[in-house]
Amino acid sequence: MKLTHYLILAAATLSLGACNGSSDAPSLSTYVDIVTLKSTDQQGSILTFRKENDSPLVTLSCSQAFSKEQIGKRIVILYQPIGGLAHAESGDVNVIQAGSVFGSGAAPLPAVVDTLNNWYSDQISYLQAYRAGQYLNLAMQMASSPTIAPKKFQCYVDETTLDSAYPELHIVFKSNADIDQQELSFYGSYDISGIWSRQNVEGIKVMCRGYSGDVVTIEKDDSSIIKPIE
Repeated sequence: MKLTHYLILAAATLSLGACNGSSDAPSLSTYVDIVTLKSTDQQGSILTFRKENDSPLVTLSCSQAFSKEQIGKRIVILYQPIGGLAHAESGDVNVIQAGSVFGSGAAPLPAVVDTLNNWYSDQISYLQAYRAGQYLNLAMQMASSPTIAPKKFQCYVDETTLDSAYPELHIVFKSNADIDQQELSFYGSYDISGIWSRQNVEGIKVMCRGYSGDVVTIEKDDSSIIKPIE
């Protein structure tokens, strides 16, 4: 299956894990999740993810094949469980659409505010940020061209905050078009294990200057011990 740069989905499906099946056909419920591609060949693929925080690792099997270059990387999938499986339950699924995610599971880039114009970002209308195991997952909606990839979509960690209780992660988005813009869904996934495991850290703050909403604070407690890497 070919990966798109982003999934063009209705706003109702933007929230990760959202169910959008008809009430008359519960077996056709669809979900959106960011997953790790563990393996792929002509017989199918194995994908894993955690629903949120340190919930159990979910393993999905599908008949679709992906590029072997994506093995070990994070991707976003729109899919339907097979055989009445509930969301975030291991088993067989049918992948309807798949897209690459910004970051692909790499760590946030270290930076300081002076080098990035005070974390300037184009406007976004929706932001969902949460931890799933070692990853910070992002779902965002913003105006951009459906045919041209954005100039930038990157997650930075403010180096000056690494020794604080709540290190700051900044999302910087810059569109690549002034015309033919549509509201599109973009996804990102970044490995925050190096930040989360620091003894001084009590949580992280996720923010974007282009977002009018509140800062997203993800708290860490004694039970928030990242499970073995996916």
